[in-house]
Amino acid sequence: MTMTISRVALAVIGDEVLLGEVADLNIHLVSREIFRAGAELGYVCVLPDDVRFLVEHLGWMRERYDWVITTGGIGATHDDLTKQVVSRIMGVPLVVAPEAVDALEARLGSPLSDRLLELAMVPEGAELITNELTAAPGFVIGNLIVLPGIPKLVESMLGMIKGKFKGSEFFTKTVLTPLRESEIASHLEEVQARFPSVKVGSYPRIEPGGHRVRVVLRSRDPESLGEAEALLVERIGQ
Repeated sequence: MTMTISRVALAVIGDEVLLGEVADLNIHLVSREIFRAGAELGYVCVLPDDVRFLVEHLGWMRERYDWVITTGGIGATHDDLTKQVVSRIMGVPLVVAPEAVDALEARLGSPLSDRLLELAMVPEGAELITNELTAAPGFVIGNLIVLPGIPKLVESMLGMIKGKFKGSEFFTKTVLTPLRESEIASHLEEVQARFPSVKVGSYPRIEPGGHRVRVVLRSRDPESLGEAEALLVERIGQ
């Protein structure tokens, strides 16, 4: 029986990221949570605030992945375009979600200004993702998961929807060595060839005491993972 694993893509939306005005943290947050869920994050991109480009690229992503997560662009300013784009992709209008209005009024007071009311608008038929920090919701429609750009909100909302991802637990082993990558490259290739179900990653870094390489082994098969680790340690003499 074939195991079903959700294939996920992420689009970080915003000119501010492309221009280097904001350092993105959401790629790390999303990739970590997808990994923990046992799903696979297969594609990540940063997209500009351009309606036509967003419609085309998100549409392309939707056709290739089980889930497409977006972060950014769902506020109430002129450059927050994600809701408009998703509405166009799904062929439905933007409507005011009464439960979102209630949550916003409970936090900000009633009645909401026209600008604040825009925070309660979502594509018709969307499932809301509760925002316990600022009350402005994210949402799910089709295979699109639409989140705000603020990392704290992304982290909170991901925790609420992680059950949507189908997966199987990954196990990891880490081996540290003072040897250079060039000295262990052939051993890494041998381990990868002998254990194809184990992903082998090599991450060099320079520390005060000199070079150091962190080798990370990942697999859904704990038995193969243990054997791969044993072989690697045997080969590099650590």
